[in-house]
Amino acid sequence: MRNTKIITGNAYLAVQKKQNFFSKEELNLILSLYGKGVSSGKWKDYAIDTTKDETIFSIYRHASEMPLFKITKIHNNKRVDEKWLIKSTSGQILKRNKNLHYLLNYFKNKNLNLVK
Repeated sequence: MRNTKIITGNAYLAVQKKQNFFSKEELNLILSLYGKGVSSGKWKDYAIDTTKDETIFSIYRHASEMPLFKITKIHNNKRVDEKWLIKSTSGQILKRNKNLHYLLNYFKNKNLNLVK
């Protein structure tokens, strides 16, 4: 018997490509850092962009400005230590690491304290 698929309703077949994105744990770490920045009043908005080779979490002071920081995950990189990057507004690489947890320690010196 042939490999057949039955489609009903408004469904359609599409070629599913592997989508590169943040994992749940990675997104939790990034969003908890972002939440601390928002509660301290330093950050107001964020954006998530994805391309074929990288996924970018951009942090904004105001929605109409350039991003203050970009946390970038590079998917198919040959250099092991450059899986994660933090870039500034000008595109300068501020920090690079193969582990997201250690990379986010860069922001501990930025005084992102919770407001109570």
